[in-house]
Amino acid sequence: MIVQLSDPHVGTEPPRDADALAAAVRAVLALPQAPDAVVVTGDLTDHGAAAEYAEARDALAALPMPVHVLPGNHDDRAVLRAAFGLDGGAADPIAYAAVCGDLRLVVCDTTRPGAADGRLDVPWLAEQLAADPATPTIVAMHHPPADTGIPAIDRIGLLAADRRALAGLLERAPQVRRVIAGHVHRSALATIGTTPVVMLGGTRTQLRLDFGADVFEMLEQPPLLAVHRLVDGELVTHLQPV
Repeated sequence: MIVQLSDPHVGTEPPRDADALAAAVRAVLALPQAPDAVVVTGDLTDHGAAAEYAEARDALAALPMPVHVLPGNHDDRAVLRAAFGLDGGAADPIAYAAVCGDLRLVVCDTTRPGAADGRLDVPWLAEQLAADPATPTIVAMHHPPADTGIPAIDRIGLLAADRRALAGLLERAPQVRRVIAGHVHRSALATIGTTPVVMLGGTRTQLRLDFGADVFEMLEQPPLLAVHRLVDGELVTHLQPV
């Protein structure tokens, strides 16, 4: 079982975002069954500052299970890597695979330094999926491979060519049961080909649902966490209020 959190956007001031992340951590700890791992699908901080990562790391340190992080467009790879002790060079993509109980998690880095939109290294992902074609797998990334219908967020999404390449790859990788992402600041469901996509809202503010919006309007709406669990061989996702 894997719990997903997303887009804490911890900032140095005001401290409310760190408090919201701490509340989400408490919600994970309150689950009757502890997850095998927690994944945070990007934008851990608002400005990529070391002090912000220290606050995020301290909040997540209360979790006794492995915590897997990946960068979003607000993150700084080098500072994130140093804060969480991740392997690799400072400028290298933060991308890796991990076994989480009876699931496999493949973490992708869709960030482009200095840009808000995303790219996906589909050949790298293909290698990771080919390495274990049997274990039920979740692919995690920040930028979702689907549009939401909200112009403000869709124009800084994943490159269309990468979406098409990913769709073709997933047709050849039936072990991938879910693609999970953040970035949208709303909890929404979609598909890429026949693979379900879960976009999870942030741990504090959420994007207003407006299909004509060209600008971001964030609201103080209740956050959710996602619980991804195998049930009789099928992956079920529960959206749990914080």
